[in-house]
Amino acid sequence: MKIAYIYYNFYPITGGASVHGYYLAKELSKLGYELFKLNGDADPYTKKLPGKISGLLWMLRHCDLFYIRMDYFRNFRNLITWIAFLFNKKIVVELNSPSDELHLFGKSKSHIIKTDKRVAAILKRADAVVVVSDAVKKYCNEALGLHNVFKIENGGEVFAVTEDQVSGSTKRLLGEIRENSEVIVMWSGSLNLMQHMKMLQEISEKVSDRIAIVMITKGTIEETVNFTGKNVYLLQDLGRQDVEYAISNSDVGLALYGDYSWSRWGFYNSSLKVFEYLNNGLETICNKEGTAVQKAYPNFHYIRNTEEIVTFLEDFKPNHKKPSVAKRTWKDAAAKTSHIFKGVTR
Repeated sequence: MKIAYIYYNFYPITGGASVHGYYLAKELSKLGYELFKLNGDADPYTKKLPGKISGLLWMLRHCDLFYIRMDYFRNFRNLITWIAFLFNKKIVVELNSPSDELHLFGKSKSHIIKTDKRVAAILKRADAVVVVSDAVKKYCNEALGLHNVFKIENGGEVFAVTEDQVSGSTKRLLGEIRENSEVIVMWSGSLNLMQHMKMLQEISEKVSDRIAIVMITKGTIEETVNFTGKNVYLLQDLGRQDVEYAISNSDVGLALYGDYSWSRWGFYNSSLKVFEYLNNGLETICNKEGTAVQKAYPNFHYIRNTEEIVTFLEDFKPNHKKPSVAKRTWKDAAAKTSHIFKGVTR
């Protein structure tokens, strides 16, 4: 089956949506699907077509199905959905957040209500809508009036990066941190209002010197959050292999989130890092209740407040030969996605 794979730029991997796009493409290609894309660099699992317009016309003529990662902005990727409708193509849309996330971009309540009406008009014509969590599915059902919605949770890989694939600076820094600290605590993410940066700051100030806090992010830390502890290490703008190396050489992973008071649907649990931490054997602490799949991992810990997290870290004795305990991978996500593809094209 030929799939028009309309996604964010996902190669090279830069985090977030690109992780999702890359690994889903990888596993779908293993299942025998031919994937075609219009954007980003060439990658091992899709064929990039030359020219956006000529490439799109080729897709409309030859592809059996369009798989489109949609969001709430006016861009060419979202416009392709309408074009595919006009050509009566089979369409599966991936939606990873409710429109309430537009609050983080300064949009008003009235703007969000108008957005819901526009998105509903599009998605009601799609053959299937794929979401990452129950909260986003509830948004689709209640706010958009959709019934063709399928939840497919994110996955995670067991990292197999070797030292010769990693930059010397990252290896040296992780080596120094390990030499001077008994426990390495990893936090990776974007610096935005979805992340509980204040809680992370409080944890870094309260833990003892035996614990190192390693932060992997892009960009700079906002002035409102001041990490002054000697045990805090900021790794910025790392390549993907360096990120994987840093995570797999840590002991504990933190996944901290704010109160999501700006969202009608509450916390919608679309984080990728939780499964990356879990599958690579890190004791994973989340201040939000996990999904049933996440809670099935023996190394998942739901801890609500700073004091209890600090107590857990101080009592923790690392096992540097920690086993990988993968229960949910991108292979699982691709298998469910494939089932939807077959259902809408039969």
